[in-house]
Amino acid sequence: MTDHAGRLLLTFDDRHVDGWVDALPLLDAVDARATFFVVEADLLDATEQAGIERLLADGHTVGSHGARHRNADDAISELGADRYLDLEIRPSIEALAALGASARHFACPNSRRDATSDGVLLEVFDRVRGGGPRTADAALARTAIIAPGDDTRRRVHPGRGCDTGRGAVPHPDDHSVLSALLRDLADQGGSLTLYAHEIAEAGAGNHLHPDRLAQILHEAAGLGLDLIGWDELPVARDAATIGHPPALRRPGGADRPGRPDRSDRANRTTRTTTSTNR
Repeated sequence: MTDHAGRLLLTFDDRHVDGWVDALPLLDAVDARATFFVVEADLLDATEQAGIERLLADGHTVGSHGARHRNADDAISELGADRYLDLEIRPSIEALAALGASARHFACPNSRRDATSDGVLLEVFDRVRGGGPRTADAALARTAIIAPGDDTRRRVHPGRGCDTGRGAVPHPDDHSVLSALLRDLADQGGSLTLYAHEIAEAGAGNHLHPDRLAQILHEAAGLGLDLIGWDELPVARDAATIGHPPALRRPGGADRPGRPDRSDRANRTTRTTTSTNR
């Protein structure tokens, strides 16, 4: 990671572990790392657990998407902060930590958040990902880019969706808008977070076609952008000293894992089990 290059942060949500693992060659082709926000981590079966460990071994970031995909704003309002943390956050962190993940970051289910939920979540996580408009308006689209240097100050990051469809319904074709954002990143620096879900040619839920993912990756790499996971971002200034509640403190602290030696990729076997839409 360089100090001057723009950063593209690809993130994937939910529990599509098999499809994520199957797509690793696309990421490997441009030496990209991504972030996978996992829901229901405490319910993963042995195959899914092995998939998460594979993602981590390849240098990717694994964060929390909650235990049961509860909307943070509504759940905290209805349950209270302590009960919400007990039901939604603790099981997720503990299950991910048991697989070796730092679990330092959180993606809000359905991009639902408010000032109260941000305050609760940022007592536990270093950074939180929300959402943002998937708009064709160039000026509004640029609000998804975090300016250079703000990585050490911004702890709530916007995200721009890049799924190609939901079920049989295609999402808008916004290739030109995203291409313009990538060029802005290359010219001016900063960070842009994109989010998708399942990586598949088709799916019952939100999905990103592998061909479109490959296009985004190669375009970003060709522009010289850093393609990194959230664990590789500079530690946010006030996150370095926050006091995590002891019951939620992550085993091993907040140390960022080093990038692994991936010279043995050719010896790894990609699993071909079928992804489950969730």
